[in-house]
Amino acid sequence: MKPNYLVVKYIIVSFLLGTTLLSCKKNTSDGGKTTTSDFGKIGYFANASASTNIKVDGLANHDSPVNTVAMNWTSATVWVEKISFIGKNEQSLDTTIMVEKNLNIFNTEALVGVIKLPTGSYKDINVKMFCRKSPKSEFAFSFKGTFLNTKGVKDSLMVGSSYPFTADLKVNDIVINGSDNYKATFHFDLTKVLTGISNVALETTARYYIINGKKQYVIWKGGSKDEPFYDQVINNWQNVASIVITKDRPNPDW
Repeated sequence: MKPNYLVVKYIIVSFLLGTTLLSCKKNTSDGGKTTTSDFGKIGYFANASASTNIKVDGLANHDSPVNTVAMNWTSATVWVEKISFIGKNEQSLDTTIMVEKNLNIFNTEALVGVIKLPTGSYKDINVKMFCRKSPKSEFAFSFKGTFLNTKGVKDSLMVGSSYPFTADLKVNDIVINGSDNYKATFHFDLTKVLTGISNVALETTARYYIINGKKQYVIWKGGSKDEPFYDQVINNWQNVASIVITKDRPNPDW
């Protein structure tokens, strides 16, 4: 009787083990269903607009104390460390992409990279752009340009930072389909960099140097010392940067 008992036990154990393996295999193939087709490709780009404010009789309109300095930006770079996407659909979205590039945002729609997001409809998306000084000593951001001062003379201005900062980006609700390509455009509106800073305020408060007989004003944070207008410029970054995601034509390079 003992040998028969062992045989029966062996058969039962083998049956249960086989059933368990079959179940696991079925769950792996049929459950979850997360394949490459369940993600949509998004190419992300960067560009900038830098139209100056309206001028009056060739001079910057400085009559109003809240008027923004009318800048002619000539160069603009941003060193982006990473960008995070947090949104909601059937399941929560929490994705961070590493960029680690110094973007010349005057380059027309230069491709920054490609990411993949799970398919679905996303609302209440929170996008954050993290900027900091790069290991190659490229600044978190560096903008340079010229403007007409209150006397009608052209002066220059440098705005930038070595300190890290985060910009909260506005983004539209999106629907991602696995069979489509999408385009995320990170736009930088440089007309908003100096919002609330007038010519009079800049010329009477900001630091400046005399270079070749011309004034070069500076709003630049590189140390712990307080910098006039710097906090205001960083606050303005919440409106400088934005993002729009649209469906794009297929791109074989993606």
